[in-house]
Amino acid sequence: MLPVIWTIFALSAVGGFIMVAAYWLDIQDRRDLTFGRRVAWSAGTFLFPLTIPIYAFSAGARWPRFLRVAAFLPAVALALFFAFLFGIFS
Repeated sequence: MLPVIWTIFALSAVGGFIMVAAYWLDIQDRRDLTFGRRVAWSAGTFLFPLTIPIYAFSAGARWPRFLRVAAFLPAVALALFFAFLFGIFS
């Protein structure tokens, strides 16, 4: 079972990096946001497990369903990372 969990971790980590990039690029591309809001959402990158899903499900993002589901990949990757770190999976 451990190789399957490692595979899920690796895929979610790579997908998480892609989602962070997609999030940041989408914020920079939106002209309906003021400069201050773009800076605030960009600063939210430091809290990416929370801000990406919040942004994905907000009314202004208009992301397709696939990206809304993928918005949780960074949080899944972090959860699996800490599970490996603390020895939950052995």
